Amino acid sequence: MHQELRSVQAPVVFLLNGIGDRLLALPALRALSQMYPGQIRLVGAPGDSSLFFYQELGLMKVHEVRATTQGTERSIDAETLQQAVGTCDLFICFNTWHATGVSALLEGFPPTTETVGLYRRYKQWVRGEETQHMLDRLFALAQRLVPTLRLEDFAQAPVLTAETTAAARSFRDSVPKGARVLALHTETGSRKQWPVARYRAVLDAFLERHPEWLVLNVDYGATELEPMVHGNRVLAAQGAPLEAAMALLGACDGFLGIDSCMLHAADFFRLPSVGLFGPTSPSQWGFRLTPAFRELTGNGSMDDLTEDAVLGALTDLAAGRLRPA
Repeated sequence: MHQELRSVQAPVVFLLNGIGDRLLALPALRALSQMYPGQIRLVGAPGDSSLFFYQELGLMKVHEVRATTQGTERSIDAETLQQAVGTCDLFICFNTWHATGVSALLEGFPPTTETVGLYRRYKQWVRGEETQHMLDRLFALAQRLVPTLRLEDFAQAPVLTAETTAAARSFRDSVPKGARVLALHTETGSRKQWPVARYRAVLDAFLERHPEWLVLNVDYGATELEPMVHGNRVLAAQGAPLEAAMALLGACDGFLGIDSCMLHAADFFRLPSVGLFGPTSPSQWGFRLTPAFRELTGNGSMDDLTEDAVLGALTDLAAGRLRPA
């Protein structure tokens, strides 16, 4: 680390992306927390004060602010942001968007404040490649301060509370001996979803061929998978808080789902996984950590993903044949 950055007194992290993006930033945040133990103030989204995977970081304080979205444009009130940030001598922005309110903040910093971010406006501009995985791109923000940092040293699964860990263990203990559990997650923005009827068909075919498997649906909402022939082997964690749902996912033997925070959680837990992608790129948003996965792409549309392709991938998952493409 540059000598002047070793001695900063008021580092601020600005991170106002979605839940999945915040999870992908976790290794970088762990590295920064190791550099500046107990010193980091985080400016984040509403609810971040209690976000479970932030609790391990030992943050000095979390300031919650709100951004608005109109079309594809994000905006944030400049005065609100400036009050939340306050005085800082190191400002690290993890946001994958930029807005005029942020520009005003940067312009108001004294010359001695170092800024690091993903856009040209930052003194330390960390450029990303189109094909670079977002986990690596966000970790590069910490590497700009200490180039020798290694992602693998900070990429363990999210730390869970003892209570949640015990609940996940209890669930696993309740599963019949010899059974295996496939975690399923179907919820996300509409353009990244796969039709529920196709999940029904694939899961029924998979469960028919593999009587040793159960399915655990970790969707928060009431995804209607019935009617299914094998619906009695589909369990649900409907309404479970985020930490509980991720803990249950981590207790499973495999994962099937779309580009979402749960896909990233499955990756952190190193589960054998099948990911379904349409409008988003798996090279940026797919699996990065688990050694056994299959990413199925729909050439820009989820409608192009076939039931046969998904069933084939699940069959390979059950047989231990998943490998990176």
